[in-house]
Amino acid sequence: MASSKTCLFLVFLCLVVLFIPKSTQAEGGEGKGKPILIGTCYTFPHCNQSCIESNFSSGKCVPLPPPGINFVCVCYPKY
Repeated sequence: MASSKTCLFLVFLCLVVLFIPKSTQAEGGEGKGKPILIGTCYTFPHCNQSCIESNFSSGKCVPLPPPGINFVCVCYPKY
């Protein structure tokens, strides 16, 4: 039962990456390219620092549609 919930959650996160709104994409100093979702902001409370330590240019927590879904941490690649 727990593995099916985990699988559904991972599928949901993968789908979210495909539908990240344009407003969350990189601007100016945040690098170029598509942002990469690394997990929930609950898992990565210091999102920007976690992204920088993982060799990305920066990161931030962004809300997901629909309202009520937790914020996710997205990292912006260096290009």
